[in-house]
Amino acid sequence: APPVVKDFEDGSITSGGWTTQQVVGTYHWFVDGFGGNSYAKMSNYSGGNTASEAWLISPAIDLSTATNPNISFASDYKFGGPTLEVLVSTNYDGTSLPSSATWNAISAPLDTDGNNWGLFSSGQVSLNSYTGNNNVYIAYKYTGSNSDGSTWEVDNIIINNVK
Repeated sequence: APPVVKDFEDGSITSGGWTTQQVVGTYHWFVDGFGGNSYAKMSNYSGGNTASEAWLISPAIDLSTATNPNISFASDYKFGGPTLEVLVSTNYDGTSLPSSATWNAISAPLDTDGNNWGLFSSGQVSLNSYTGNNNVYIAYKYTGSNSDGSTWEVDNIIINNVK
């Protein structure tokens, strides 16, 4: 089956069934670009930090017949603040607040160089523990406070071995 790919080159944060949830604050995930490449970006800074929680959530992914599913993506961050979380749910309904579902963290390698811009590849991260499930959601959860917050970028999301 073809992979689920989200590279943001179409300029849309929500194309392909992706959604965003703005839980705290006024800042959203949005598409930005540099050097001819587009990516998703989230920051809680505009002259000062604002408490923020914003989610970028995949469409429902069917892994019911997958044999070795995985996800890969690129990330980049700058400035001090909480680390981006990469989460998986099998009971999210696709539209409600994320708190209505159970989310489990997946240990995907994220950018750790907060001094320089430059996309860091996660490599292939196994989703084998979700094999057999036809309602899998992947989410990128951004958190920032009134006193700090990183700027995070995510790009080239590829979810392989879907039904």
